[in-house]
Amino acid sequence: MSKQEWAKIVYGRSYHLDFRFITIPHDFSTQDLTWASQHILATTHRARKLPSNPRWSLFKNQSHCIVGVTCMVRDLIGQLGEELIEAMTKDDRGRPLYVFVGYVTQLNQGKYLLDIPAYTDKYLASFQSLYQEIEKIWLIKDYDRDSKKPLLSSYQSQTFAIENIIEHSTIEIVPQLNDQTKYPHKVFLWESSAEHNNQLWTATAKCLAATSVCLDTNSKQYPNSPFLNQTVAQLDSFKVKDRIVKAKQSPKNQNVRVSHSFSQIISNRAKEDLDATLQHAAKVAIASQELINNFSDWSNSESTSIKKISSPSNGNDDKNFGFKNKKSTPSSTDKDWF
Repeated sequence: MSKQEWAKIVYGRSYHLDFRFITIPHDFSTQDLTWASQHILATTHRARKLPSNPRWSLFKNQSHCIVGVTCMVRDLIGQLGEELIEAMTKDDRGRPLYVFVGYVTQLNQGKYLLDIPAYTDKYLASFQSLYQEIEKIWLIKDYDRDSKKPLLSSYQSQTFAIENIIEHSTIEIVPQLNDQTKYPHKVFLWESSAEHNNQLWTATAKCLAATSVCLDTNSKQYPNSPFLNQTVAQLDSFKVKDRIVKAKQSPKNQNVRVSHSFSQIISNRAKEDLDATLQHAAKVAIASQELINNFSDWSNSESTSIKKISSPSNGNDDKNFGFKNKKSTPSSTDKDWF
């Protein structure tokens, strides 16, 4: 069987422009780009942990397989002169740059890969030439024509610095390897070690189902990552965790689940609003009753005062301060208050 042919894929930023796909295979559709970007962006989490700790990833679906590394640009082109490194590893604001560089192969002949770049930890020689894709557009600016349009790469034979030749075998190197046919809502975690990383790298390449692996994710687990398999530093033993999966629109059963969940949220919110309204109404009723009671007490006290003021003086002119009370009918007395 002939060897795989590989196309280039690069995600990063240039001197002036922000992160984007720099180079993609010529046959990539919008759906392919969405699938690839989900995995690539997941490898960039906690980018501050990337210096001297590149993250290797291998992920495949029904039509393509991508192998690549996410690392600091300085670690990728470290063999070049110091002058060039200083010029090509920082953006126009002086911030150190990181990048994803990788290769894509078509899976028309099957998902079992025969030859891939070998996992070599911090030795990134198989990927160094890919940074030339960024050098081509390094100084491009926003107003330049097609400034954000990715370059297109074609599939061709590649000679990797160190190649992992995989022998035909039906024996699983890592029996617990997770894939889409097993536990798509789980993530399998191993301790990050040279042994586990090599085993998982080879097992993922051999896997006949859609699957994915991210190596050297440092000390952080990513439950919302699309990767079904991960190696994590300082992990005591093999673990299986729930993976947080974002809702997808295509499968019918998932649409029902999402719709049901949304309806439940609306129902709960309506119940909360109704309870709040009833509590508010009760408080208003209590306050209104207290106001009515206070008004009644005030009216009774005022009525008593009015009677005292409007009652005859029984001939005591001194208490009337020289004024005589005028006798009037009850109706005229009410008019005196307005």
